Amino acid sequence: MPNPLTALRLLLLPALWALALARQPVWLAAGLAAAVLTDVLDGRLAKRWPRFADGRFDALADKLLTFSVALWLVRLRPEIFSEHPWLLLATTLVYAADLIFGWIKFKRVPGLHLHLGKLGGALQAIFVLQALLSGGYSPVLLYLALGVFIVASAEELAILVTHNEVDEEKVRSILPYLLAR
Repeated sequence: MPNPLTALRLLLLPALWALALARQPVWLAAGLAAAVLTDVLDGRLAKRWPRFADGRFDALADKLLTFSVALWLVRLRPEIFSEHPWLLLATTLVYAADLIFGWIKFKRVPGLHLHLGKLGGALQAIFVLQALLSGGYSPVLLYLALGVFIVASAEELAILVTHNEVDEEKVRSILPYLLAR
């Protein structure tokens, strides 16, 4: 059941790209809200029917959507990047370190679904939708969304660095690992 929703999220990407390239932020926001909704529903269905879930497929869709959103914002809200270059550079470096380390160590990009990552994703969605719909952006929402995203990426990187094997379907936080030591 959940995999068709993940597939739908991936199939939405070309249409969302067309909207971004056509500079249609309101329609892009509507399509992005639909993509976010498929992600939320996919997660709920995966809990109910785990045998139909594919965490790696979901993680791929999430990462492609995250990269796409960043590029859409460059096109539609470039002031975010010109006004906050250091924050965006720090965010990019921490996220890139997480992805690259996972690739090097595990020969793939691990798809952990951490609690902080989910919170960060929700805050990012709120920030992006607000930026697309308002014609501007909220610096407070930007700092909050990227701050949580940085901490979530650092948490995932810490898990990957300290463990030789990670159960992507079960790991939700680094806290159990820290408390077990």
